[in-house]
Amino acid sequence: MNKSSVNYSIIIPHKNIPTLLRRCLDSIPKRNDVQIIVVDDNSDPGIVDFSKFPGLNETNIEVYFTKEGKGAGYARNIGLSKAKGKWLIFADADDFFNDCFHEIMDKYQTVDADIIFFLSNSVECDTMHPIESRGKIYNEWLIESLKKGIILEEVRYCINPPWAKIFSNSFIKANQIQFDEVFTANDVMFSVKSSHLANKILIDANYLYCSTVRSDSLDSQTQLDHIQSRFEVALEKYNYLLEIGKTKYRMDVFNFIMQVKKQNNPDWIKHFLIPTIKTMKFKDISIDLFLKFKDKTKYLFIERCITD
Repeated sequence: MNKSSVNYSIIIPHKNIPTLLRRCLDSIPKRNDVQIIVVDDNSDPGIVDFSKFPGLNETNIEVYFTKEGKGAGYARNIGLSKAKGKWLIFADADDFFNDCFHEIMDKYQTVDADIIFFLSNSVECDTMHPIESRGKIYNEWLIESLKKGIILEEVRYCINPPWAKIFSNSFIKANQIQFDEVFTANDVMFSVKSSHLANKILIDANYLYCSTVRSDSLDSQTQLDHIQSRFEVALEKYNYLLEIGKTKYRMDVFNFIMQVKKQNNPDWIKHFLIPTIKTMKFKDISIDLFLKFKDKTKYLFIERCITD
């Protein structure tokens, strides 16, 4: 594919869900200016028929098979290294794009921006039944930004997923922004760094992306290693926000601590509470603990009123 003719590079990490990947690929308009990059993260040959892998030998689709098993962040970075387009678009293999995608591609071929944000909707993955959007609060921030004619700081610092966004390839490469190659939450730092560094952000009120919900997705996992990864990324984000004076937009670290404590893990103090105390400023810890206690007290009061 000629690099000069590519407007959009769409990067999709994949692991063990070929049927859903097929659906995602089918939602992408068939255009000569689109490069689709699928990076397989060491899928199980007992689940995936590699001879019939979705996208293999199809026009404008490049499939890369990795055997390291380093996760979606590593797969996305492989995709970044192969991307030729002016714009970068990211999708999860179990999600898909809405019908407006072709029109949006026509609209933004030559636009000057670092990042373009879009609205998103959600469906239940298997039944396709519409449900409340996983990006509901993101949509609210974006719509409020449009109404006020500004980019809310919540848009810059709190929209962690890379989907429902279009990134300038030259902007990402100039700032050497990559995904964390971690177990879970690999996209948080990519999103916060890119949004902070972006000089020109646009918002489009079209629903570009459909983010699905399924019971066995990474987001739904509560095993210790998943919680640990999210926790460590939350502290990494806190340190970054501390450097730029934006700790107001930190993640709720105590949510992870409470999850581990409820699992009766004996190391919750050593591996979660102590690192939090060493990393976060006392003022921020105090505020978070107060809010956590306040919410718990409110919940207990409501529960007592209902049961009385």
